[in-house]
Amino acid sequence: MARYVGDQWQVGFFYESGTYANASGTLHWIGLVQDHTITENENVQDVRYAGTSDRSVGQFVDGARSVEGTITFHPQEWKFLGFALGSVVDAGSPSPYSHTFSEANSNNGNAFTSGTKLPFMSFTLEDAQKGFEDGAHFVRTVKGCVVNSWEVNFSQGAPMSVTCNYVAQSVVKSSGTPTALTEDTTRPFLWRDAIVAIPSGTGLDAVTDVTLTVENNVEAKHYANGSRVSDVPLPQNRDYTLSVTVEGNSEQTSTLYNYFKSGLTFNTLFTVAAADAGAGSRDAFLSFSGCRLTEMPAPSSIEGAQPQTLTIRPQNASVIVADLTQLYNPW
Repeated sequence: MARYVGDQWQVGFFYESGTYANASGTLHWIGLVQDHTITENENVQDVRYAGTSDRSVGQFVDGARSVEGTITFHPQEWKFLGFALGSVVDAGSPSPYSHTFSEANSNNGNAFTSGTKLPFMSFTLEDAQKGFEDGAHFVRTVKGCVVNSWEVNFSQGAPMSVTCNYVAQSVVKSSGTPTALTEDTTRPFLWRDAIVAIPSGTGLDAVTDVTLTVENNVEAKHYANGSRVSDVPLPQNRDYTLSVTVEGNSEQTSTLYNYFKSGLTFNTLFTVAAADAGAGSRDAFLSFSGCRLTEMPAPSSIEGAQPQTLTIRPQNASVIVADLTQLYNPW
C-alpha cells in the first residue's frame, strides 16, 4: 500500500489550445504552492414517487456535474493574473522579456482556443499525489479551468500569497506516471517588493497590508445537450477591489480623506519589483484607472499607530510585466 504524503505531492498547469478544455504542451510550474482543493459535485438527486410502497428513496438520479477549485501559492511570476484578465501579449528579448495584460470582454475570446462561444482564457491542472510506482499514484487532471477570482495579499514581513478560485468542466483520474514538472527556485515576491501609489505617482507611506482582488463572476452553464458536464463557462461582470491598510500621518491622511469625501476619481499604481533580481528583471506594474475610495474607516485608539483601511474600487486595469520568462502564452 502507498501512503500519500505531502512531500510527494505536485501540482502544475497546462495551457489549453485549439478547443476549450484541450490541454497542450508541457506541464508548467505555478509558484510555491501551499494548497489545492478540488470541489466536485455529482449533484445526485433523490427521487421519490408514487407506487413504490416504500418510505425510502425510489431512485438516485445523476444530475449536472460541477467542478470548482482553489489553489493558493506564493507567486514568482504573474501568469495566473493573465488568466484572470484574459489577454496577454508577449514581446521583447532576454533581459527582460515584456508581457502586456489587458481586459478581455465578452466579444474578444482569446487567441489560443476557438469556437462560436468565444471561450475565455483557460488552462488544465494536474494534481498528483505520488505513490511508489505506476498504478499506485492518485492523479487528477482538471480540465477547462477558468479563473473565477484571483487575489494577491501581503502583510508586513511576509511573502505575497495568491489565492485563485476557478470553475472547471471535468476531472479525469489516473494512477499512471505523473507528468514531469521542473521546479523554479526563484525566490517568491515579498512585502518589501511592493509600492502602492495614490495617485499613480505618489507612493503611500507606512503600508502594512494590501489585498487586490479580481473577480470574473464566472457562471457554469449546463445546457440540454446530452452531457452532464458544463458547457464553455461564461464570465459575467468584472470587479476589482484594492484594500490597503496604512498607519495614519499628517502628510497623507488628509489627502486620502478628501478623496473619500469628495468622490473624486483617481489613478492607482501597484508596483511589484524584486530589486535583488536587478533593475527591470522582475517588475510588474498594475495600473488602475477610474478609482474611487469608497470606504475609509479610521478608528482612534489609546495606544500605538492609528490604522486606516482604504477600500478602492477601480473601473479598469492594465498590467505590464518585465521578467526573464519568455512566454506567458502557449506560444
